[in-house]
Amino acid sequence: MATQEPSPPSSMESNKPGFPKKILANKLEDKHLCNCCHNLLRRPFQAQCGHRFCSYCFNMTVRDGPQKCNACIKEDIFEEPTSILKQGCAFPDNAARREVENLSAVCINEGCTWKGNIKEYELSHEEKCEYTIIPCPSCKERIRFNEQERHNERECPERTLNCKYCKEPFHFKNIKAHDEICPKYPMICEGCAKKKIPREKYVDHIKFCSKFRTPCRFHVVGCDMSVEKERIHDHERACAYEHLNLLLHYIMGMKVSMEGLQPQGLELAGHKLLDLHRSLRELEVRLPGPPTPALPLPPPPAPVPTLTVSTSFTPLPSSVGAALELQLHSEKTKVAELGRRCTDLEVKVGTFENVVCVLNREVERFTTTMEAGNRQHRLDQDKIEALNNKVRQLERTVGLKDLTVAEMEGRLREMSATTFDGVFVWRISDFTKKRQDAIAGRAPAMFSPGISQNQCYRPP
Repeated sequence: MATQEPSPPSSMESNKPGFPKKILANKLEDKHLCNCCHNLLRRPFQAQCGHRFCSYCFNMTVRDGPQKCNACIKEDIFEEPTSILKQGCAFPDNAARREVENLSAVCINEGCTWKGNIKEYELSHEEKCEYTIIPCPSCKERIRFNEQERHNERECPERTLNCKYCKEPFHFKNIKAHDEICPKYPMICEGCAKKKIPREKYVDHIKFCSKFRTPCRFHVVGCDMSVEKERIHDHERACAYEHLNLLLHYIMGMKVSMEGLQPQGLELAGHKLLDLHRSLRELEVRLPGPPTPALPLPPPPAPVPTLTVSTSFTPLPSSVGAALELQLHSEKTKVAELGRRCTDLEVKVGTFENVVCVLNREVERFTTTMEAGNRQHRLDQDKIEALNNKVRQLERTVGLKDLTVAEMEGRLREMSATTFDGVFVWRISDFTKKRQDAIAGRAPAMFSPGISQNQCYRPP
């Protein structure tokens, strides 16, 4: 019966390199060291050249293809193909494994007093030591394993809390930003001193609170007093004279400002009067009869003409004078209408100022709300990123589990197809050469792939 090729070592035997040398309580021996990581052997494998490696180290070495054994090169015993490391050329060295696992060990973490052997260290202590230094998954701060719970609950700046008012989650470092936008955050009325008013109801409260101080209605004309709502009428009665005085100064200032807007209209009216006087002089020249004294020309319009316009001139005996009087009356009516429009414009300007003040307050409030919303948006983005990282980590874990399941299924199929009622024939090729290797100590043992791994044939 042909000999069966040895199966490659499983990539899932171990996912860690060798044990650190510091865990040994006794003297270290070189035969217990991995020829790759130079630490204590973890799940040792022996290559066909006789050197031992950790399962993890061997798999990492040959994952990119066959490699030369560095230990053989260092000892100057390199020989092909024996010193070529590749999948299927190594077997679990259970004897070496038992030796390593029975070695006395101590915990290397500062403050830990655990003692035992390496097997107990790997199975029950290595991953559970309370003094192990680990990074916090949120803030990356290095902490002890037994302090992880307290750190996550009390110290980690990235820990998630629930607002005690609105019950919404947020990061501890953003607690102040959340308090500024929390709709349930309790506020205190500045007027009646009422406490625990939710922010979402605070605006409605101050609308009807009689103790809340509000600006005087004459603040647009200069009154800077803030009065309680229930005393606003008493304030207006007591300060009526001051309010009227402020209003007078405000109106006078508006009038001066409006006069600066009128020159173009009044200048146009002055030019029309000048043209009218010239027309009258031309008519007098054309009329028959005794000459009439010439009408004096009005002076050219001033840069800022006043509303009072002189219309005195020498009366004409004919009907032309009456027509001119009508035209002058019409011009005076237009000037008066312009004055009324200016007055209406003053009123509108005052109204627009009040509207602008209200709009400025609304813009400030909207700006504050937008800033708070932007901060909350950044918080949400950080939370989404953390969840995405967690999802990717879970996907990688599921992929590793799938690989494990597929490998276990392959092993199960191999075991199902294996029979135990045949005749085993162990054919050893190159017996003379292998005998010399055993005498020289390069390959002292040979393993049979068809029988128990603990039984081996040692040439004399």
